[in-house]
Amino acid sequence: MKNDAIDRVIERYVEERKHETRQVAQEHFLAYVYLVCGGEAEQFMKNTRSMLAYYVNSLSLFDNPFKNTQVCWLLFMFGWFWFCLYMIADETLRPLGIINCTGTLIFGKELWKLVWTKWIETNVLIAYYGEIIDLIDTHLLPSNTSATT
Repeated sequence: MKNDAIDRVIERYVEERKHETRQVAQEHFLAYVYLVCGGEAEQFMKNTRSMLAYYVNSLSLFDNPFKNTQVCWLLFMFGWFWFCLYMIADETLRPLGIINCTGTLIFGKELWKLVWTKWIETNVLIAYYGEIIDLIDTHLLPSNTSATT
């Protein structure tokens, strides 16, 4: 149940951050955390921070768009495009080359947009998670320093 609440709080922050400024989203994040947890807010925020650190580390592994299977298909389409150009140069294979070249360009463009969009969305999500980690660190640091002194 606690992980569901953490995921819900994180998702709520990310969705609100897409439409609002950082300050407003952070204020609503803190209000929602205290609403969900009550007196256990500090422990909840520590758990949220550790889960976010895990999410950032795992997303950073997939951040490189050149490690995805779509990029392999994109490279294959690039090679196929060159083969289609060879077919266009040959008199007997010209119609087949034109059809293949056109399809390769269309699907290659769409695949490139897919890879690029996924890469940007992942980087934005990592940035939002970093904002939450910074917020939790700044919110928990005063309570940690006062407890040690």
